Amino acid sequence: MIRRRTFLSSLLGSAAALSMPPMLGGLTQNAYGATEPVKGGTLNVGLHIPLPTLDWQSTVGHPLPHVMGHVFEGLTGQVKDLNVEPELAETIEAAADGKTWTFKLRSGVKFHNGKTLEAADVKASLERWRKVGPKGSGLETLSAIEVPSADTVVMKFNSAMGRYLLLLLGSDENKAVIMPQEIADASTTPGKLTEVVGTGPYRFVEYKEDQYAKLQRFEEYVARSDAPNYQTGKKLAHLDEIIFWIVPESSTRIAGLESGEYDVITEVPDSEAARLAGNAELDAIKNGPGVLNYMMFNHKKGPTSDLNIRKAIQSMIDPKEISSVVVSDPSFALTNPSIYAPESAYNTDAGSDLYKPGDVAKAKEYLAAAGYKGEPISIQVISTSDTQKRVAVALVEQAKRAGLNLVINSYDLNTWVAKRRDPNALNIYTSSGYWVDPSLWNGEFNGTFPSPEVGFISPETQEIFAKLAAETEFAKRKALGEDLQRSFYQQVAMANLGYIYRLVAKRKKVMDPDGNLALGNLTLHGVWIEKS
Repeated sequence: MIRRRTFLSSLLGSAAALSMPPMLGGLTQNAYGATEPVKGGTLNVGLHIPLPTLDWQSTVGHPLPHVMGHVFEGLTGQVKDLNVEPELAETIEAAADGKTWTFKLRSGVKFHNGKTLEAADVKASLERWRKVGPKGSGLETLSAIEVPSADTVVMKFNSAMGRYLLLLLGSDENKAVIMPQEIADASTTPGKLTEVVGTGPYRFVEYKEDQYAKLQRFEEYVARSDAPNYQTGKKLAHLDEIIFWIVPESSTRIAGLESGEYDVITEVPDSEAARLAGNAELDAIKNGPGVLNYMMFNHKKGPTSDLNIRKAIQSMIDPKEISSVVVSDPSFALTNPSIYAPESAYNTDAGSDLYKPGDVAKAKEYLAAAGYKGEPISIQVISTSDTQKRVAVALVEQAKRAGLNLVINSYDLNTWVAKRRDPNALNIYTSSGYWVDPSLWNGEFNGTFPSPEVGFISPETQEIFAKLAAETEFAKRKALGEDLQRSFYQQVAMANLGYIYRLVAKRKKVMDPDGNLALGNLTLHGVWIEKS
């Protein structure tokens, strides 16, 4: 449980304000007559891109959460209503002034190497995440982590920290996952772990680069007793093993699903939704929350360090047109002015009055003010990402109307990651994700991401982030979230390219009683394979 004193209140507002997109294809859990879970078997998953690293603490890169979300756990975990609840923590208590947070750990939790979880492991893990994690900068006001006993961790802050702390620690993008102290201490290089050891229901076995990642059920897993709730609650590991196959070509993933080679596949083109839903052996599942496609800039060097260039790009963008290129089925796209997911209680149109999407005339004015002479500006994409390539092609055409010379550079994943950090290589890149709380943008816009040499930071937004971290009253946080969004649009920290919903597909014999496959990152807790 989370104990709340007067200082605390919900940061997400009413859960009733949150809604998830409907599923497609009808998840008929009893299609094979199953009444009880079946234990055993291998689940074969077709993933769309390789793993960028095995070190979840050091990256926001996908598809790592799809895999490591089964291996690692944190003090808190995300639940179905986009809030967070305790995971490795048994209870969480905040002092009245918000400067001291006490986490009592669950007893008897085992790491995959047989070691019992203790507070020293949590401290070492949090200290490492604070240094290497893109979201770790959210702990900038942390003054100390104390371990008064083997089952108690106390976090002390220089200023009040609201319930945002729990969202930060439990974010399923760059989670503050817990590992044994000796591994955290020895793994000093970001992106590299000496061993992959967590407390989750499945243990890591091996990764063959660009081929597969293999997990096996952890027989000594200690589950919570409360009801299953997406990434926390009682997690059940029915499968003997899960193999995540790296299959970049969507046509190959789909063919493998249809033939039975794969049981679940990710990143299915929405154009396949109706056809797959019509197959008696398959389920097509619309996955949410809405994912924001967005543009990031080199703010420190090159043409995009000029605000007028960024304003020109922001003005020329037509999200509706981009969405029509990215998806085939209009129900999988949504044009929304907010930088917070449509399902979030923080969703707002604040700041959208600062520009008119698709305003070519205004874009030309900004380019003229910048003294732009037709120099090429590059946009880099991952060569295996259909979405990024489609977005880039649409942007190139929109740029031509304004007289902007936008060129596409296509790279493999590892090169793309390196290039976006390089101030001499980066102009623009596109990415995607969803944000349910304004504070969760801090990791991307505090001057450190994707590197200090290219990242955005401003005194105005830093002040807003500081207020958000300390504030607990929802109405006040909502107003601050509006201020942050307006500032982002004023300074063109990023560009909103519209929202899309993803499509996941599975064979009907894969039972998902909790509906986790319709939620965010791939979560296979409670899933089993029914025998035909």
